[in-house]
Amino acid sequence: MLQNYLKIAYRNLLRQKSFSIINIVGLTVGLTCCFLILLFVRHELSYDHFQQKFDRIYRISYLPKFAGLEQPLALTPPPVSPLLTSSFSEIEQSARLFRSSATIELVNNRAAQPVKFDEERFFFGDPALLDIFSFRFRQGDPQTALKDNFTVVITDEIAAKYFGKTNPLGKTLLYEGQHPLRVTGVVEKFPDNAHIHIDLLSNYETMYATESENVRQNLPQNWVISHGYTYVLLRPGKSPESVNARFPQFLLTHANKQFAKDIVYTLEPMKDFHLRSQAQGTPEAPGSITYIYVFLGIAFITLLIACINFVNLSTARSLKRAKEVGIRKVLGSQKQQLIAQFLGESVLLSAIALILSFILIAVLLPVLNNLTGKELTMRYFLSDGGLLLFFVGIALLTGLVSGSYPAFFVSGFQPIATLKGRAALGSFVSGKVKGGQLRQVLLGAQFVASIALIIGALVAFQQLNYMKNQPLGFEKDFIITANTRNEKITNVFANRSDSTYFRLRTFRDILLKNPQIKQVTLSTQPMGSGSVRRNVIAEGHAPDENIFMGTMGVDHNFAQTYGLKFVAGRDFSESFPTDKSAAFLINETGVKQLGWKSPAVAVGKSVNLEGKQGKIIGVLKDFHNQSLQRPIEGMLMTIDQPLLRLFSIKIQSQNRAETLKFIQQEWDRFFPEKGFVAQFLDDTLAQLYENEQRLTKLIGYFAGLAILISCMGLYGLVSLVTQQKTKEIGIRKVLGATVSSLVGLVSRDFIILVVISLVIASPIAWWALTKWLAEFAYKIELSWWMFALAGVLAVLVTLITVSFQSIKAALMNPVTSLRSE
Repeated sequence: MLQNYLKIAYRNLLRQKSFSIINIVGLTVGLTCCFLILLFVRHELSYDHFQQKFDRIYRISYLPKFAGLEQPLALTPPPVSPLLTSSFSEIEQSARLFRSSATIELVNNRAAQPVKFDEERFFFGDPALLDIFSFRFRQGDPQTALKDNFTVVITDEIAAKYFGKTNPLGKTLLYEGQHPLRVTGVVEKFPDNAHIHIDLLSNYETMYATESENVRQNLPQNWVISHGYTYVLLRPGKSPESVNARFPQFLLTHANKQFAKDIVYTLEPMKDFHLRSQAQGTPEAPGSITYIYVFLGIAFITLLIACINFVNLSTARSLKRAKEVGIRKVLGSQKQQLIAQFLGESVLLSAIALILSFILIAVLLPVLNNLTGKELTMRYFLSDGGLLLFFVGIALLTGLVSGSYPAFFVSGFQPIATLKGRAALGSFVSGKVKGGQLRQVLLGAQFVASIALIIGALVAFQQLNYMKNQPLGFEKDFIITANTRNEKITNVFANRSDSTYFRLRTFRDILLKNPQIKQVTLSTQPMGSGSVRRNVIAEGHAPDENIFMGTMGVDHNFAQTYGLKFVAGRDFSESFPTDKSAAFLINETGVKQLGWKSPAVAVGKSVNLEGKQGKIIGVLKDFHNQSLQRPIEGMLMTIDQPLLRLFSIKIQSQNRAETLKFIQQEWDRFFPEKGFVAQFLDDTLAQLYENEQRLTKLIGYFAGLAILISCMGLYGLVSLVTQQKTKEIGIRKVLGATVSSLVGLVSRDFIILVVISLVIASPIAWWALTKWLAEFAYKIELSWWMFALAGVLAVLVTLITVSFQSIKAALMNPVTSLRSE
């Protein structure tokens, strides 16, 4: 019996090749899209699960209300961690982790060229971190690897990078050109699905030993600065809520009384680090549970569209087999046998689609990795038996669900009616026979899903385009930024000599002699990257008000280089010697934050920035110094020569390669201790919206695939309709019907269905997109034309798909058409 079913199914596939191909390809694409998304989602949900103590690891989030922040920080002050185990019996271990981008050089290098790199993933950490996290040691003893100062644990990749195949244990790496670090351990690097990746880890106390005396005196007692990460390991069975409840008393006991009541600490579980954390300043850019829901929705919609195609085409095609069903019933076939026959054919098609989808996954995984920034491989896919079984189950379930309606619908035909040809496909398409209404509902659902995806892609593209092209209030084109020191929070305590600043200015003056270089200036951080919030005491405010405002150290010509506009007052000028020690610039939002009536009134007001006393000499027009996802904040600028470390170099648009070569040559001469790593500012700013750009691309691609699947199904359905109406079309043509009227005859019902689907899809898309846009401080407004454009695109695609077959039928010789039955 089974052999007979398979033989009949095989013959039917060959007999109607075009419809079989459409069904298989549509289902293959739908399954592939669904599987790829599920692979990505599974990867996102698996973050940090390789950690053996995953359920007991927490990170302290820090909300300094005194600074006016509404979202917590993932970074905490240094004094917190050493007090936790003695203050909370629930805490088994606690460790600090401080990121410090560093220039690392191989000592005693015999190679012709120096082995020196800028390492972005260099950290200082407490030894307890090796017990909290699951580091897999290849070499060295985890119990003693970070016991001593000036020791470092490195990953196997870093070991190969600096030492090749030689044993790195006991070898020395030079930190920042002057501090030797002895290699005491080699570990496997954390996998891709980790919330943090550590390439080099040195003892935390080494950080103090490598910093200035000013840092060593201030940092250990500073309960305000957001310095590093504090990880906590709870004892088995202990609750984080009991620790959270006692944090306020802990702060009142140990922290600075001026700020303690306005500080909130919370234990954040490791399971929330990647997708559900609200904290800013995380070690690496986190994901978003919202985007996970979006992708799961797209996976479901894409698979749903493929299934609807399958149902519609299978049902429509099975109507052509009505006489076969009638003959089988007359010869004694039972309804259950007919159902098994049709379900078997459906499952066979889904099995073929499953195999093809696995092949497509192998081909498209690199594309998905490129779009998402992940490192998914076929080994990751094939090594998980549960995941494979799940995918096979989805495919088989899709085949059964998609084939169920045709099987039960066609097997229920009355033999006499089918043998007389009364189960007409034309009636089915127009909804005049049993099941026609369901077919229209399914086709409408398909159009609703496709139109919603089109609207989503259009709005996401518009929002991304808005953010990328929104005027930022400063010039960003053809500006190169380069750091003379690696970026770290301890730079705020820097106390550099005048000779260091003289070297920076000398380098600047040499660059300006090149006609290809227009401007050169210095600052503490690049424009657009945010600012460091510091305590401000302003005229008219009491010292204990704890006003915190974004600050940036700049040089005299900073505003001129970036084209910042003034609404009141003047810029810094070397003609006024006191500007260096007692002058500030403030932006318009800062004026409002301090309660001054207008920019003109603000000029001349006194300000004390953590001990630096001066006056406001100018008010800058507001500019965006961070992502457009966040509103503009108050900003103070001051000439802070000891902190200046980053060059901004504005160059001519032509001969950029030669200009960069010149800058590098001079850089190597002036700053041999620091590699020249130049970035164009517009590229740096574009990275702020990398997640949104990836999301937009993914939605666009999946929307395109959903439309493609819909078109394939529509094409197949129209083919069946025109075949059924061949004689009618011939008669109408003999009676004088034009080609356009015949095309309209076939297209009318489909176009009406598209319009109805647009009406249904628009409010659904509007609600979802309003939720998404709420995450942005600056966003586009949803407009009627976006929904209308999606409708027009859907109608055009439908017309093109329908017209191709209907025009072909309308142009057929009427004599041939009348002989078709």
